[in-house]
Amino acid sequence: MKVDRLRSVWGIAPGPNLDNWAQLFPYLKKQGYVGVEVDIHGIVPERDFPRLREICDETGLEIGAMVHSSWFMYAGPRPVGLKADDHLRNYSELLQLVKQLRPITINFQSGEDAWDVEESIKFYQGTLQVDKELGLTGRVTHETHRNRSLFTPYATRRILEAVPQLRITADFSHWMVGLERLLDIGEGDRAMIDAVIPHVYHIHARIGTTQASQCPEPLNPVFEEERLCMERIWTKIIQSRFKQDGPDSVITFVPEYGPFPYHPIGSSKTHGQVADEEGVRLQGLFEGIAEGLVKA
Repeated sequence: MKVDRLRSVWGIAPGPNLDNWAQLFPYLKKQGYVGVEVDIHGIVPERDFPRLREICDETGLEIGAMVHSSWFMYAGPRPVGLKADDHLRNYSELLQLVKQLRPITINFQSGEDAWDVEESIKFYQGTLQVDKELGLTGRVTHETHRNRSLFTPYATRRILEAVPQLRITADFSHWMVGLERLLDIGEGDRAMIDAVIPHVYHIHARIGTTQASQCPEPLNPVFEEERLCMERIWTKIIQSRFKQDGPDSVITFVPEYGPFPYHPIGSSKTHGQVADEEGVRLQGLFEGIAEGLVKA
């Protein structure tokens, strides 16, 4: 089983002609990352996509694409009155753009939390048709993110029951802070999480807390309960992928720690330091789990 680690460039300005990224990417390669995850809305496709592909080819890094189906980069107030069909038009256009990057992962923050579940189901059924038309079946995952259709585990479970082919990016830090509790302590919560896990193909491996979406010190004992909760869930995800796909299965993950206001002012380490340290730690943890499954 293969465990691939990508680094988010969230909070790192690309610079003119992506020069900042060009200087950073060789360092990330040396850190053991196989690729970078890039929010495509922060760059100009016509100008920057070829340059991004060039830099990654030169440094031997893959590209993971982060895409929004609307409200790009959450700039300004959320657009009013958009429905599934509006998001599907954006979805199709953006996927056609993203294809030129040849990404190994395509992660969508998609839909709206204001929709009823039926509207979300309509949207996600439509995304599968678009994926098929563009030759991207099985290549897109949709993130469990606040503001989006998958903002709660309850809505997510109902959507997955109606659209079982849908693939998920697990960023359960959003759920933990939204629910204000550990996600696998209660019997009902465990059943809910277990129903979602088989659909997870990509992990945003950020430890959240019951009161914040990002833990500034994952190894501090004060956050031990949250850390252990997330590690138990991530272990189940790896086990699920192995069970479904066998020894040749692949799980991708991003130690996705972002800048302020996600990262608290006065923290002892920068969000980038936390991401890199957690990336190495979780790489070892995940590979250990995978190795045990292969040997079993």
